[in-house]
Amino acid sequence: MNMSKSKHLLIPMISLLTLLLVGLDSCIRPEAPNAEADILSVEVEGLTPREKPLITNTAIKIEAEPWVDRSAVALSFTLTPGATISPASGSKQDFTRPVTYTVTSEDKQWTKEYTVTIASSRPAPGHFDFETVSRYKKRDTGDELFYEFTISDGLKWSSPNEGFMLSLALDPSCDPKDPSVYPVTQDQSGYRGKCAKLVTLSTGSFGAMFSKPIAPGTLFLGDFNVNEAMSNHLRTTLFGIPESRKPLMLTGYYKYKSGDKLTDKDSKEIAGKRDLPAIYAVFFETDKETPYLDGGNVLTSPNIVLTAQLKDPKESDKWIHFELPFEPVEGKSIDPAKLKDGRYKLTIVMTSSRDGANFVGAIGSTLLVDEMNLYFE
Repeated sequence: MNMSKSKHLLIPMISLLTLLLVGLDSCIRPEAPNAEADILSVEVEGLTPREKPLITNTAIKIEAEPWVDRSAVALSFTLTPGATISPASGSKQDFTRPVTYTVTSEDKQWTKEYTVTIASSRPAPGHFDFETVSRYKKRDTGDELFYEFTISDGLKWSSPNEGFMLSLALDPSCDPKDPSVYPVTQDQSGYRGKCAKLVTLSTGSFGAMFSKPIAPGTLFLGDFNVNEAMSNHLRTTLFGIPESRKPLMLTGYYKYKSGDKLTDKDSKEIAGKRDLPAIYAVFFETDKETPYLDGGNVLTSPNIVLTAQLKDPKESDKWIHFELPFEPVEGKSIDPAKLKDGRYKLTIVMTSSRDGANFVGAIGSTLLVDEMNLYFE
């Protein structure tokens, strides 16, 4: 073969290959930095938690025995890829009071604050008058939105108010800074002083998109996990706080007015029936698989030992006194050793639509509750 011709053919081939490689390189773009700033999991060093830490949207709650030293505890975090955290993961912090951690996304455009609390397990207080509330402050704007009922020593009632903000975002007629637009508020006309007011509300176009047309007013002892609001609404309510005493009786006062039209999850009217409230308490044993009860098993879990229920709720514009004795579940009893070891939890639940977990209820149903007392052995 003529070497001169081969040389001339080789040069165009090399040039073509170079162009192809350059073109290919121009099509390959480095992956964009991650824009998420979330804590996925946490490991605790320096004390042994009573149960797996609870991570919600902007908070982490760690249960510990009351006698443990919380002044030098190290938390190690798993974050979304590329994110960083301050204070540093693994550094010792003083958790005798809540500590705020800030997570920054890989692209540096987003930050998220988590308030981490290491709380001592403590028994439920015996009296609930619903006189004291605290306001929820939105971190990005500082706006004070809905409020929550406080009890004592930082303990508070939980409600779906935080999750209801999602539906308010699509309704320009509602002011999220007005407490009266939420399912759970405080009312001035209590049996004595102020009281809790629970109202079943429409979730508007936002709820209709997910076949969740109503939000019953619900107040309970435990935690509300807004992260589960869209994926599994029954897991948003985590029922139970530690209790080392045997409960005997739950008493109080209530008023109730049903909304005009009882509907199902498809907003179809259920003819001939009225909405009803629910008030009940559950005492249950905890284990690794069941640190809490939730909306799917709060009345059916095999871990339940005692229940107290309002069995014949009525509509009334006058205050009705109720006395609900704690009754044992068939075949179950309290183990004194487990009770002493702190293996039991208690929740009290009140709701304006007793089948609201299945989105059956009447818009406008209103339950007022006041002067509740919990008696122990």
